[in-house]
This record gives sequence, structure tokens and C-alpha cells, in this order.
Amino acid sequence: MQPSSPSFRVVFSNEQILRRAQELARAIFTATPGEPPMLVAVIEGARPFARLLQKFVPGNLPVHEVRASSYAGTTSSGTVQITVGKDLPVRGQHVLLLEDIVDTGRTIEALKAHFLAAGAKSCRVATLLSKPSRRVVTVAIDYLGFEIPDEFVIGFGMDLDGRYRDLLDVVVYEAEVERAFLAAGVTAR
Repeated sequence: MQPSSPSFRVVFSNEQILRRAQELARAIFTATPGEPPMLVAVIEGARPFARLLQKFVPGNLPVHEVRASSYAGTTSSGTVQITVGKDLPVRGQHVLLLEDIVDTGRTIEALKAHFLAAGAKSCRVATLLSKPSRRVVTVAIDYLGFEIPDEFVIGFGMDLDGRYRDLLDVVVYEAEVERAFLAAGVTAR
């Protein structure tokens, strides 16, 4: 029987992600005991990470969503577009942006500037992954899951043109592994 997805190299297992999310949730709650933050997930990629944090942070806080992207395929276009969530009611709120990966820093920089200009008291960042070697702008990450080298990762919400977002682990995308998997699937039929 053929596996349902290519055997990409696992960087962080689902178990590692769950443990780290619990640790981050404790740190977030400890830092904001009297005034819980407004959770804002950068969709689509941060949804799984946001759900985990929501589950572990006391108070059953809702997760609001914003869509901002600078990616086309495996590279950043350099231009950030905010298409959903521009009008979230952030005035007077402590916003906590939840991101899947901070790469160039452009998306986080644009979102922080947008929410602070809209009247947020503060805007902090929690990200599952950070890739500092790709940073173009300096951004502060308040709650960091894992730091990774300059590899294109997918899974646990992160995708390549809509593919592999549903993988439970964070894996390295390798085109040759995908090609071999697809070729084996065609041959097996």
C-alpha cells in the first residue's frame, strides 16, 4: 500500500509541536494574566498553530483572522497584501499575532504597523517557526516555537501552492521526493 503523501524529511514532529505550543501558551498567559490578548491568526498557514494556542491558553479566547501574504510559490514577492481582517476591532486591545513562520519579516512588520495604526495598545508576535537567515527587516518575536535554517518547509498549516498544508509534522519540501512519489503512484495504477 502506498503512503498518502511523499516521505519528506521531518523537521519537527507533531508531538514536538504540541509540547512547544503548551510551553508558549503558559508563557503567554503568565505575561498577560489580567488582560488577555486579542488573538489574531495570519491565515491560512497559522490556523493549526492558533488552534493549539487557543486550546492551551485559559479563558477560551476567540481567534480572529487576518490574511496577509507575500509569497508566490517558494519565494517571497516582497510586497505584503492584507486582504482579510483589515477592520478587526483592535482599538484599545493588546494584539497577539499568531504566525506559522517568520521568514523575511515583511508580513509581520506590515501587520504590526497596521494594527498599531488602528489603535492597538500593543502588538506582539507568537510564531511556530522563525527563519532568521532570510530576514530582510528586523522584527521582534515575543514567543518563538522553533528556529530553522534556510529550508522551505511545509506541513502543519504551511503549504506549497495549496499542497501539503494538512501534514501533521513540519517537513522539508524536496521536489525530487515529490516527483518520485508521484511517479510511483502513476506506475502502481
